[in-house]
Amino acid sequence: MFGDCGHGTVMLLAALWMVLNERRLLSQKSSNEIWNTFFNGRYLILLMGIFSIYTGLIYNDCFSKSFNIFGSSWSVRPMFRNGTWSDHVLEANPYLQLNPATPGVYSGNPYPFGIDPIWNLASNKLTFLNSYKMKMSVILGIVQMVFGVILSLFNHIYFRKTVNIILQFIPEMIFILCLFGYLVFMVIFKWCQYDVHMSQHVPSILIHFINMFLFNYADPSNVPLYKHQVCSC
Repeated sequence: MFGDCGHGTVMLLAALWMVLNERRLLSQKSSNEIWNTFFNGRYLILLMGIFSIYTGLIYNDCFSKSFNIFGSSWSVRPMFRNGTWSDHVLEANPYLQLNPATPGVYSGNPYPFGIDPIWNLASNKLTFLNSYKMKMSVILGIVQMVFGVILSLFNHIYFRKTVNIILQFIPEMIFILCLFGYLVFMVIFKWCQYDVHMSQHVPSILIHFINMFLFNYADPSNVPLYKHQVCSC
């Protein structure tokens, strides 16, 4: 389901109407195939609407517009105060970049909940948001898969299938944690380790992940994420 709290609200209200009036609607015994498809999936649509509202709030997206509830953490005034920008610069350049390294441009405090609304005005909005959403999808997806594998362990224990624990559960956990769990670790570590002052020298997680499979540890174009990440034998 897409992350838009506006569209999610519309779906939630439609599903809620079907759920609250399901007895009356069931008694009509409609033969309309399209209507029956939607009606039979009313609880699924209800959940989709709820989660769409939640993710829409996380992405600060409502009908492709952003809420500015808490006030942006970014300010353009310091760019004028230090002489970087002027009226002439504004007239001559259709696009200007805020420099977070300039004191006062970025407050240092992230937006309390969701994406800062200033990104709705940025020309590189899609580049940033697509990267952010992809990483969030990877993290949540891996957490969900690990949770599913852990649930399978309880099934194996309940049915007393020791062989399945040894030959299925343990290899699955080793595989998913050593590969995708490590990927999630690199994503979170990169978020925490590198700030605006180091943004020009941030290594690529994708290249690191590919090089790990290719055993290519001597790539001078991509520096290690942390000390002793690459061990030369």
